Formats: sequence, structure tokens, C-alpha cells
Amino acid sequence: MKKVLIILSLATGLWAQGFDGVALGLGDNYATLSRGVHALNYNPANVALPRGNIFEFNLIGLNIGLFNNSFSLDTYNRFFVTDEEENRWSKSDRNEFLDLIPDAGLKLNSQITANAFGFAFNNFALAVQPVVVGQINTFKDKALLDMGFFGDHVTKNYERNFDDVLQGSSFGAVKVSLAYAYPFLQIQKYLPDFPYLAVGIGVNYYISMAVAQIENSAAWVKRTQFDDYEVDEISVDMQAKTALSEGTSPVGKGRSFNFGLATQFKEKWQFSLSFIDLGGSVHYSEKTERHKINMYGKAIVYHPFDEDPETEDSSVDTTETIEPFDVDVPSKMRLGAAYQFKKNLVFTAEYVQGLDHSFGNSTTPRIGAGVFYKPLWWLPLRGGFSLGGNNGFIIALGSGIDLKYMTIDFSYAMKNALWPTHSEGLFTGISLMIKL
Repeated sequence: MKKVLIILSLATGLWAQGFDGVALGLGDNYATLSRGVHALNYNPANVALPRGNIFEFNLIGLNIGLFNNSFSLDTYNRFFVTDEEENRWSKSDRNEFLDLIPDAGLKLNSQITANAFGFAFNNFALAVQPVVVGQINTFKDKALLDMGFFGDHVTKNYERNFDDVLQGSSFGAVKVSLAYAYPFLQIQKYLPDFPYLAVGIGVNYYISMAVAQIENSAAWVKRTQFDDYEVDEISVDMQAKTALSEGTSPVGKGRSFNFGLATQFKEKWQFSLSFIDLGGSVHYSEKTERHKINMYGKAIVYHPFDEDPETEDSSVDTTETIEPFDVDVPSKMRLGAAYQFKKNLVFTAEYVQGLDHSFGNSTTPRIGAGVFYKPLWWLPLRGGFSLGGNNGFIIALGSGIDLKYMTIDFSYAMKNALWPTHSEGLFTGISLMIKL
């Protein structure tokens, strides 16, 4: 049980594709405008496109996302912060709180990606990224919460089973990405309005230190009423498979592939098509275990509550070694376009389609748009939004300092809100690039 909780606590978010201080500021609509090292996670073909330097070195990169699908800081202040000694919720308060949780259940998410090392030279790019990702989803059946909030309104005697009370997976690895791209200039002979067609390929090698997947979970709740007392019982069962390194040796290794196309139409338009993490999986062959957990609790409550209830609880946790197993790496397609309105003003739009459901990847399409503006030669300003996918509505802003040999970029984004205290999470990214 402890091992499962440790791994799941490392990450409770969706699969991170490595957004950075630039991409986040555009609302993650970056497949068309990404260049150099930044193109590794968006479109490897862009590695071959002009970026104003021959060599670039990503010195610092840190991207953090903490979010959920139900609650904001304003929600916390409204329901949990009070001057009263006892924070008693009215019936309308309880109904309002339950209504905040969607029918798909409560999702708690976080993602952390760091760029430990990355460089681009001519048509090549290489990056090393520690990645911690995953997801947890609970209360898909809100009847369990409803019983907790409105237990007195449930029939006196009841017995109920709940399936999939907790779903989740978590993954920690070092990701090594390599990409090569080549611009085919000959296409202009046949299509004069297209000066080039860049083709890029990439490979991602995963060295994993930890993984956890909840295979199934269930809960059983029962209340039995007697003349002067009642018996309340609850039982929770969960089964999960894990692999956790106890030192520096990895427990799993795997790879995936990237493929991309990029072109320009006349002088103003750019187009991008990419497939990220195709055919990827990680094979776990060390420290592979299955954990089976049962927790039981019982309370005898006397009426009219003039005696303390009698309680008992127990838990059984068994662990067994299992055969090696594979975990699929989530993949997605990105289709984007950008229009250069002026030399210092570019608009971009993007369509993202998840290709599977691995690690919280969503097959719900995501669309978005962004704008890049440079009022001064050294001052980039960015803004963007996205809608759909696994994040819902995201709005983002970003800026930085762009000097001849160094670039610093930072961004901030909010979820389902236009004001930070109403946001259902926080996204932020910062990166420092050295250019030659």
C-alpha cells in the first residue's frame, strides 16, 4: 500500500509533452512556430527551419502544472475559510459543492518537466528531460459523496456497491529525445508557392525509475438500523501493479517515435503536421509487483447518541512478484498554421488530437490559437488559449527578454477562468537559452 501511494503521489496529472516558457505563453499552440530544441516535443521537422542561430543550448527549463477539474482558490475560501468556530454547511452549500464535481468525477492533476540538458546544431537537436506524469480520477459515482453529505436522507437500511472508486496511473522517467530534419527545396520546382518542405524524424528513449497503475478498485457501504442503534460498515478493495527502483538502476526502458512535416506558403503562411510518441511503450522487467489492498471499517452508533460509538477497523495488504509488463506511451497528432501579419506580429492556430487513452491522454479534440508580438527588438509578448482535450479551457500569457546570445522566457496560464483566484489550477514555465 505504501509503495503504491508513494508512486502515485509523485504525479497526479496528464501526460506532459514538455511545454516550456515559450509554448505555454501561446496556450501550447506551438507546433508551427517551435524551433530548435523546443521543436523536439512539437514537430521535429522544425529543427531544419531558420531560427537565427547555428547552435543553441537550453541551460534552464522548468515547467509546472497543478490543476483539477472542479475547484479553485475562490472555492476553497468560500467553503472552508470562515470566522465561525464550526464551519457548518447548509443543505444548499452541500448541493452547490457537489454540483462543482462533473459527472466524469473529480480529477486531481499535476505535471513536472525539467530540461536537464538540450542543444540544437544545424539540423540536429538533442534533449534530456526528467518527466513525472500520471493521473488520478475518483468519485465517478457521486452517490458515495451524496451519502456522506446527506446520509440522514438515505433510506434507513441500505447496501450499495461502487466500482472504480479510484482510477489512476503514475510514471517517472528520464526522457532522451533526438531529432533530425531536412528541408527539401526541390518542391519549389513543382509548386512555386511552396519554397520548401521540411521532413523531420525523432526518437524518444525512456529510462523509467517508477510506475504505478491501479488495475481495479471497489467500495461496499452498508447501514443496518435497529431499535436503539445502527451499524455502519464500509469496505474498500484495490489492486495495483508497480515497479519502483530502490536505487539508481532503472526498472523499465522503452522508446517512441516522432514524425513531422513543415512548409511555407508564399511569404506569410506556415503549416505544420506532426505525430508525437508514435508506437511507444516502456517495458518493465525489474521490481515488478502486484499489490492487493482491503480496508474495512465498522461503527456501532447508539441512539439518541448519548454513548460514544463502538468502532473497529482492519486492513490487509498483500504483495506478489509478477511477470514483466509493458506500458503504452500516449501519442497525439498536431496540425497547425501560422500567419505573419507583420514582421513583428504572428498569429497561430492549432488542432490537437490524442490517439489513445494511455496515462490520461484524451481523444477529445483540442483547438486553440495564439499571438506573438515584439514591440521592441528585445521584448517578446505572447498570448493564447486552448479549448477541449483533457484541460478544458486554458488562457495564457507570456513574455521574456530576447538578446543576441541569450533568451529568457516565462509564461503563466489559468484553467477555466479569467482571474487567478477563480482558476482551477496553475501552469507556469520558465526557460533560459544560450545562442551562438
